[in-house]
Amino acid sequence: MTVSATLDCTSGWYTHQRWGGVRIGDLLAAAGASDDARYVRFTSVTGYRWSLPVAEARDALLATHVRGEPLSHGHGGPARLVAPDRRGFQWVKWVESVEVRERGDPTQWLVTLISGFE
Repeated sequence: MTVSATLDCTSGWYTHQRWGGVRIGDLLAAAGASDDARYVRFTSVTGYRWSLPVAEARDALLATHVRGEPLSHGHGGPARLVAPDRRGFQWVKWVESVEVRERGDPTQWLVTLISGFE
């Protein structure tokens, strides 16, 4: 599947690209996700994570390509979340796991705040 979406970075730049990959709704259906699911959490190999309400997540993309080319490491390859209408920091890079949850993740904001500290 492909989708056109704008990556809007909080540092002031943006880029509109054509992203290719797997629709999260298709991934959830193939995995037999529970009807009790309310959120989908995406976790990076770095530990960074972000959750989306399941209704919104269904239309998001687990991208493996941009402009028809495989994602480079710098762009989050081999897989990154593409969440149209969300800010760039919510587009998790280097996705390691996709988890269906009954509750949101209130500590994701903390991870956002401390992810840049050494």
